[in-house]
Amino acid sequence: MSENVNNTKILWIAVNLFMVIAMVIIGGITRLTDSGLSMISWNLLKGVIPPLNDQDWINLFDLYKQYPEYNLKNSTMTIMEFKKIFFWEYLHRIWGRLIGLVFFLPFVVFWIKGWFDKNEIKLLTLLSSLGFFQAFMGWYMVKSGLIDKPDVSHFRLSAHLLTAFFIYSVLLYYFWNLLYKKKTQEKIVNVVNLKTHQNNFILSLFLLFTTISAGALVSGTDAGLSYNNFPLMGNGFLPPVLTSEYSFDLEMLLNDQGFLQFLHRILATTTLLYVLYTIVMAKKDNIFASFINIFYLLIFTIIFQYALGIIILKLYVPMFLGLMHQLGSLIVLSLIIISLCEVRSMLGQRFAPTFKD
Repeated sequence: MSENVNNTKILWIAVNLFMVIAMVIIGGITRLTDSGLSMISWNLLKGVIPPLNDQDWINLFDLYKQYPEYNLKNSTMTIMEFKKIFFWEYLHRIWGRLIGLVFFLPFVVFWIKGWFDKNEIKLLTLLSSLGFFQAFMGWYMVKSGLIDKPDVSHFRLSAHLLTAFFIYSVLLYYFWNLLYKKKTQEKIVNVVNLKTHQNNFILSLFLLFTTISAGALVSGTDAGLSYNNFPLMGNGFLPPVLTSEYSFDLEMLLNDQGFLQFLHRILATTTLLYVLYTIVMAKKDNIFASFINIFYLLIFTIIFQYALGIIILKLYVPMFLGLMHQLGSLIVLSLIIISLCEVRSMLGQRFAPTFKD
């Protein structure tokens, strides 16, 4: 009975992980195709029904015409072009609601059956809260592009993406510990060294999240199109806003394309170097002994991700490579979380859920 319960929970979380990964991809396409403002309104129940006839499409297109994106950016758009961008935003919203159902309904059923201990209930309640917050952030983000500018706030876009990545991180952490809850790890090095490695992986996660956040700011302002050489930015290493004689403030910097791209470059380079340092030091202490493939994958993916960012710049951000870059950050994140789980298990701190028969 207990093994069946654990396997059911593993399958449930695995499905949710897949759906979140798919959501990140759909969200990336929605952003790169400028589809996010095509749906002006959303009804929780009626909104799930797509346009069913020509009149429905005409009504939706007429509604779209009343807002800044059409008037300032897409005034020559045809209804056929509108249908294409509408599809991605509609899919994005429908998929988000499906994730909510696939996560929340089994959670309630399993809770009633007594399949969770106190730690699991806390973790899964946190995930439920994050899911509701993510839905709010999606609405709040779209709202920012319906007032006077035909673009959503890049700050809200960054928060929306970070929340998705954080939800994925917690899901993966829970999944990995469910999968290997009975696994024991031999203590290979002393506790002091293990805690140092654990802190290194935690700091690597923090740096990765800041880099992802800066990347979202770049995406939200199309800053990737502003300077397309590397390591220089135009004729120098710094963006013009940092070398000009005019005074500037933080708000100005965080809205400047050159500065945002520079910030992303600096954070990405810092993250690359620190993650490489972290995994090399962990390998030196034989931390990766029982999961050596993670070591090689992490080395490869972090270097590939950095190189891909440079290639994307030089090619003026092609959509397919942009999606690969976003997915690459998810892979790097996954490998760091798995590594952190393994180090914590060596410290005897593996999150090991129990359940009632």
